Amino acid sequence: MKYTFSKENSEISVKFKTTATEWDNAVIKAYQETKGKYKVPGFRQGRAPKHVIESMYGVGVFADDAMDILIQESYELFLKENEEIMPLDRPSVAIDKFDGKTLAFTIKFPVTPDVVLADYKGVEVEEAVYEVNDDQVEQELKRVLERSARNEEKDGPAEEGDTVNLDYSGSVDGVKFDGGTAEKYNLVLGSHTFIPGFEEQLIGVSKGEEKDVNVKFPEEYHADNLKGKDAVFACKVNSVSKKVLPEMNDEWVKDVSEFDTLADYKNSIKERLVKQATSRARTENENNVINAIVEKSSADIPEVLIQSYLDDMLRDMEMRMYYQGMKLEDYFKYTGTTVDDFRKERHDEAKRGALTRLCLEEIIKRENIVATDEEAEAKYAESMPAPKEGEEIRKPDERELSYLKNEIVMNKLLNMLIENAKFVSKATE
Repeated sequence: MKYTFSKENSEISVKFKTTATEWDNAVIKAYQETKGKYKVPGFRQGRAPKHVIESMYGVGVFADDAMDILIQESYELFLKENEEIMPLDRPSVAIDKFDGKTLAFTIKFPVTPDVVLADYKGVEVEEAVYEVNDDQVEQELKRVLERSARNEEKDGPAEEGDTVNLDYSGSVDGVKFDGGTAEKYNLVLGSHTFIPGFEEQLIGVSKGEEKDVNVKFPEEYHADNLKGKDAVFACKVNSVSKKVLPEMNDEWVKDVSEFDTLADYKNSIKERLVKQATSRARTENENNVINAIVEKSSADIPEVLIQSYLDDMLRDMEMRMYYQGMKLEDYFKYTGTTVDDFRKERHDEAKRGALTRLCLEEIIKRENIVATDEEAEAKYAESMPAPKEGEEIRKPDERELSYLKNEIVMNKLLNMLIENAKFVSKATE
């Protein structure tokens, strides 16, 4: 089988030309594979000779199947003889010439494109630095203090910040609507969890009081039947309670942490915030370096790669929705969008993501960054709890090893990029 091939951008084009002998062999093979579907008087089905079937159904009866056989065999031969070429998608086929004895055709398919990679060493970017000060530590302490607050019932009128437990029933034009009724609902005044104007009208109420709250639903409200409508909520106040904060001292620290003193707890908070700030700065610097490289790199990215990246984005989104207790289809239904809308809106983002992935893969190849089984097994052992006495640590399977190796390679890549980058201080106004 003779062929010539060329590559233009991210597409391989292979031109084949068969001999008369190759065509005859393909016709014979087509006859052997398909003769069972032809009915010929005087012969059991599948027993009629080739020339008899051709005389009854036409000399070209096996031509289409012979073409399919030749095309498939040619494609497989090309890939076998050019193992370095990896198709990204199914090929397209065009018949160039057929004279009944020989066949000429072209097969085209997309491949991973060549990347015009920018210099990835010595990349100059502004350095991200995040400092931790005493005010941030105090703010974190106050957040913990708020979480450990308790509510105490009060006899006086409700104030902003108080929690009002109430029964309410909403109606529009005297008719109750779905979702407008609740009992023993705890509402924190000033939390802005209800429609505008509702919470403000409850400031000053006391336990046992009944009050009608008059509000107007916003024009952009999610329920069409309530948009812009005036409503009345008949409310009964079951109780009013205020938030009581504990005193910030050593005793409180013992209740909310493993530390014995407020000073030690503050130090631990500062250490954690510093660690978070360092991690945040590192991630931002990594992204900035990668973005700077990708910005000056280019590749002719085939649509199949972009669609593959969009598939990955949808899978990630589906997983996030799952952990939030929502199905992906419910999300699209709630937002009034579709998967097709998502693909169209995120197409450019996916194209950029595909280019980023190609750039990183090219750097890994050029730098020969690899991970050994020993490195992966060591990383696996670090992540496992200490074995009990006499218990052996389970060894990672092939899938786990592959995942860990990819993670190790990426860490090595990021370390190399950061070590070779030129960081400059952010310009101040």
